[in-house]
Amino acid sequence: MDAIAERDRDPCITVQKSDPFVRAGLVLFGARWKAPMARSLGVTRETVSRWVSADDVPPWATKIARLMIADRGAVLSLCDRTGNMARPWADAGFECFCVDLQHPDGGHARDGLTWIGADVRAWLPPPRRYAIVFAAPPCTHLAVSGARWFKEKGMGGLTEAIEIVEACRRICEWSGAPWMIENPVSTLGSYWRRPDFSFHPNEFGGYDGGEADDYPKRTCIWTGGGFRFPQKRPIPVGRPKFINHMPETPDRGNLRSVTPPGFARAVFEANVGKLHLCRR
Repeated sequence: MDAIAERDRDPCITVQKSDPFVRAGLVLFGARWKAPMARSLGVTRETVSRWVSADDVPPWATKIARLMIADRGAVLSLCDRTGNMARPWADAGFECFCVDLQHPDGGHARDGLTWIGADVRAWLPPPRRYAIVFAAPPCTHLAVSGARWFKEKGMGGLTEAIEIVEACRRICEWSGAPWMIENPVSTLGSYWRRPDFSFHPNEFGGYDGGEADDYPKRTCIWTGGGFRFPQKRPIPVGRPKFINHMPETPDRGNLRSVTPPGFARAVFEANVGKLHLCRR
């Protein structure tokens, strides 16, 4: 790897902990972000360094930096109750929409994300240019872990599940952006096509936020539009029965389907473009 000149290095800056101006610079231009950011703003590199060192970035510069991020597109995450998949993108300054029936009706901004309560089968995305699209359709009527109940559920549940997957697929394809649909080991491969990738949460536990992803749960991934599957950074399995031993509560299905933060972070780093992060 090429050595980075000392004056261009920003030790210990991460997208998660830096201010919006620095986040925009890292996302747009990578580790050597100050000079190209300065050119974009019509100031000198020394001026940008002075702003950052003094923690005194002018509001107008931060506003322009955010507009530059917005120009790279928005992020759409379908059937997303937690916002985990979109969180790294929101932290980096992207406009993010999380859509799920469990959110309150309409759109509500909270914690840097816009939460939309809607059924993806009857919902139209906001008119944006999208940077990436994610979807995690419910697996209740598809996962092989529940195969023993398929017969008593009847065709209604299966039909609903396939309709939701198809709605997600249509939106993904429509966006023209890289996209990813996730589902646990299920019958979806029989009704659609074989998945492109699969993973266990612990295989990405080495990424920021993945410290607690020390458990196995095979998840299948379907992709398109130039989506880049990230490199694995595994940690040892510390809780081999974590998913199976979850208590039988009304929220058990939601808890079992939570997107691992380490995987979400890995996907972000693999697909955001020129981003280069300093490691903690």
